[in-house]
Amino acid sequence: MFPVFLFTGFLCVLFYTAVDILYYILTSHVCNHFTLLSFDLQYLTDGSLLRDIVIRHQYLLKLSEDLEDIFTAPNFFNVLVGSLEICALGFTLTFGGGIQILGVMLFLTSVLLQMYMMCLFGETLMRKSASVGKMAYFCNWHTMDKSSKKTILLIITRSNKEKYLTAYKFSIISYKCFTKSSQYSFKREDGEI
Repeated sequence: MFPVFLFTGFLCVLFYTAVDILYYILTSHVCNHFTLLSFDLQYLTDGSLLRDIVIRHQYLLKLSEDLEDIFTAPNFFNVLVGSLEICALGFTLTFGGGIQILGVMLFLTSVLLQMYMMCLFGETLMRKSASVGKMAYFCNWHTMDKSSKKTILLIITRSNKEKYLTAYKFSIISYKCFTKSSQYSFKREDGEI
């Protein structure tokens, strides 16, 4: 019976790891494209490449929306289950003893690391999508024609609304989400952490 439990546990860990790694890879891919777009905008000297940059920017915004659609449910699950696990592990730490504390601390570390990594990539997407507007501002827009200046202004305006990933629209996946989840999980009845 033990090999069945071992195999089942292995499959569960493999599933969670595969979904998380896919999330990390796809989010990193979109973030890197935002970085490349920012780089191209920063060193833009005339309006000749502006049309291609706008098309790439629109495509990246669509990819970001697709990421949100794909990973909103897994993000919600990770935040919810991670918070519950942190609560349960914190409770176990207060009443556990001896060798049990080592296992609980190891599991708590892995849960916190998983939540941190998820929030790290969400925060990176927010920052990289917002950096497009900043780099558009720093390009040589003042030497371009009037049409190009308007296009640059539209890019800057659109980039002011950063792209983000959510947990079913309940929470934006960012450092703030990680902080809130960790803080509320460890909060005592008297309000102290």
